[in-house]
Amino acid sequence: MRPKRPGAVRWLWYAVGGTLPDAYRPWVLWDLSATTWVVRHFARVMVLLLPVWLVLLVPGPLSLRLSMVAAGYVTGLYFSLSFMEDACERRLVRHGYPVGLNRRIREEAESGDRAEIVAMYAAYHSDRPD
Repeated sequence: MRPKRPGAVRWLWYAVGGTLPDAYRPWVLWDLSATTWVVRHFARVMVLLLPVWLVLLVPGPLSLRLSMVAAGYVTGLYFSLSFMEDACERRLVRHGYPVGLNRRIREEAESGDRAEIVAMYAAYHSDRPD
């Protein structure tokens, strides 16, 4: 069963980096350690990048303004997705959870898949002549 989910205004506050009240702590843990945590992080980033569309109001050629929006999105997504584990870790710590909890939860949930991937990786690299 899922914990109590915050309303739209509280979720927006959470998406831009705010801390939710203690009543939502179980939901924050679920949000950051569920199997869909990457998609959820991506959704929060898309909310943060919405102001980039204000560039369209700047005078100039439309192609230039659209290029600026695209450059803003590419740069923002690149850095956000590069540091998504760290960002999720900081969110959990801000809500009172110990450091490394979300990684431990995800690793325990994927233990069967991870063992198979490690075995395939080891078999591939042991057969390669370097």
